[in-house]
Amino acid sequence: MKTKRLLTLVLAIMMIIATFSGCNRDSGAGSSEILRFGTSGYSGLLNPIMSDNVYDSYACSLIFESLIKLDANGEYQPDIADWKLSDDKLTYTFTLKDGIKFSDGTPLTADDVYFTYATIAHPDYNGPRAYAVSSLVGYEEFHSGATQTFEGIKVVDPKTISFTFNDGLQSPANIECFVYGILSKDYYKFDKWDDFLALNEKPMGSGVMVFEAFEPKQFIKMLKNENYWDAKNAAQIGGIYFLEVPDESLISALQTEQIDFAQPSASSDNLKALEELSNVNVANYLGNGYTFMGFNCTKPTLSDKRVRQALMYALDRKAFIKAQYGEGIAEVGMAPISPTSWAFPDPKDINAYDFDMAKAAQLMDDAGWKLGTDGYRYKDGQKFSVSWLVYSESPWPGKLSSMAADTWKQLGVDLTIELMDFDTVASRTMDAPVEDKNFDIYTMGFSLSVDPDPTGALFDDDAYVAGGFNASGYKNPAAMELVRKGKAEFDTDKRAEIYKEWATIMNDEIPHAIVAYRSEIWGINKKIKGMDIGTYQDFTSVIKQIRVEK
Repeated sequence: MKTKRLLTLVLAIMMIIATFSGCNRDSGAGSSEILRFGTSGYSGLLNPIMSDNVYDSYACSLIFESLIKLDANGEYQPDIADWKLSDDKLTYTFTLKDGIKFSDGTPLTADDVYFTYATIAHPDYNGPRAYAVSSLVGYEEFHSGATQTFEGIKVVDPKTISFTFNDGLQSPANIECFVYGILSKDYYKFDKWDDFLALNEKPMGSGVMVFEAFEPKQFIKMLKNENYWDAKNAAQIGGIYFLEVPDESLISALQTEQIDFAQPSASSDNLKALEELSNVNVANYLGNGYTFMGFNCTKPTLSDKRVRQALMYALDRKAFIKAQYGEGIAEVGMAPISPTSWAFPDPKDINAYDFDMAKAAQLMDDAGWKLGTDGYRYKDGQKFSVSWLVYSESPWPGKLSSMAADTWKQLGVDLTIELMDFDTVASRTMDAPVEDKNFDIYTMGFSLSVDPDPTGALFDDDAYVAGGFNASGYKNPAAMELVRKGKAEFDTDKRAEIYKEWATIMNDEIPHAIVAYRSEIWGINKKIKGMDIGTYQDFTSVIKQIRVEK
């Protein structure tokens, strides 16, 4: 049966690739080569204010354009608008460039910008971007439906719009609120929220690519926007297809040129295999993010930090990293800030949670979970049982949980591993309403913003909502006060000290355990030129420079 299922999978991949194999070469005047991106994990939620994974966000970045963009040095620059910050550092005023149009030919104006950000504040909004508007003047009144006008966003004229943050919420991190793609007011207008969501798989923006087709677990098809408003800076390629290819098949697909570029799982074996391919260039850099393990801190079994610490001590992450990634690809995670950041704390000031079964057992004892005669731990007659949601599109969650199953059993933990796809894990954790977040543990990867401010992310108390990234239910007023102080400080050195203090608290409390920091490795066919990617720029950032050498 296993052989039959594997053969079926291989044939399915071949059919998908064959579907596009005749469409990736020049077909006449005005056309250019279409690149094939081998990947998995996208869900087709192609809306810049709703997407909740990196792969859908890649597609959104090609189809939509934002007010600002990130350069190779990790600094924000104008994209479709220039901006000025008021003297009191509360109001950002953006001026759109001339001639911007959506792919359907209609102008992109300040009204469309207003519509985009007002939609994030809509009473029915259930995506992960609420933080981008929740600090603006009048948010609560607009979000509650008490008023139909968002006071903090003002359209000055068709090219000019201002955003005003609440008094006391000045922050250098506020600029990051403006990184999301702009929606067309006319195209996305809705009476009911479901009408808006119905367009998630039919996106239309002003970007260099236009959406063509999507098939779940098969492909996302995007073609060059032939009506792109900035003709001198239009795409030089004919399009990009996201093709569903399992991680374990990516390198062979690169070798046989069934795909043109891909990001295999970061491991020393994969890096070596990529470097041995004569037709591929390799990009290898430290990623701005981490893999993490999320604990549901509202559960009685996991509400005590000593229990969470015990589970960390009983998980040999160094062995996991060596087994999963190999040498030189990843390192043990210690804080929810990237080592590339100026705010990363001194490793001597935080706990690495080195593998220590004796310390883990003592912490469980201290928390009242005593070892029973059957080898499991009990407290007040309750058995210590937890389930772990593991998605199968990537190998590392399965590897980590299987290693935990061994060492945690020795600790006296009754662990159940639930295998499912990524979307199901997301629907039961981040996407679920608060009352339905009934999981115990899950694992995912998380991409960080350049600014270390965690607002809206895993460690934000206010992000414990349906569609919010913080699914743990953990709240710490003292830690959030540090977050607020750090966000308001414009002196980088002072901010660094604040965030380092915050990171030590999170390292001790571990509502979300940082498993590892890892490198990103990409294989890029040598015919592709201009795909100069790194920590702060992915392939969508340099899409206008990408070309194909014949």
